[in-house]
Amino acid sequence: MATVLILEDNVEIATIYERIFFNHKTCILPDVPEAISYLKAVRPDLVITDFHLPSGSGMDVINYMRSQSNLKNVPILGVSVDDLLKDQAKDQGMDEFLMKPIELKDLIDTAQRLISGQKRAPSGELREALDAYAAAYKQVYGRMPTGRWTGTQVMIDDQPCDIPWLQAETRRLRSLMVGGEPRNYLMRLLDKVRRL
Repeated sequence: MATVLILEDNVEIATIYERIFFNHKTCILPDVPEAISYLKAVRPDLVITDFHLPSGSGMDVINYMRSQSNLKNVPILGVSVDDLLKDQAKDQGMDEFLMKPIELKDLIDTAQRLISGQKRAPSGELREALDAYAAAYKQVYGRMPTGRWTGTQVMIDDQPCDIPWLQAETRRLRSLMVGGEPRNYLMRLLDKVRRL
């Protein structure tokens, strides 16, 4: 059973949410101050927020959560009839957005996916391997690699990468450095072919 915070000031919609998430522990709040007060005491498994609220916006809750170390990885689902804030909210840390009126199946599927796949921080060992890889990559190519953390794995160029791969690739990248300058990888391959 997950804990779901629902920030919705429309009583009828809030009641629908309560029925949809009957098998979870739900807390339905109508406004930003109550939500922030709740979040100071409880770390939910999912937050579903509307944007247009009596004394503020769902953006206020998103910004508060992403500024708190214990809440920054809690998934947030934004739901609104107004999608003008969608991109800004995603930039601030909202995980998913659904436009009202909502298809119930989309709401249930999205919420379930967010609850079951909460973002977790990478382990210290993975973080260390990733930092070493990024430093070696930058030294060779003059820029940071393209990658992201999905909450369960590192994706580099849309391919999952584990610690052994990162360590092997770091060694390979470091081997391209001679005298502090990157050697042309093609020249290095030609050297290997000549030695065969």
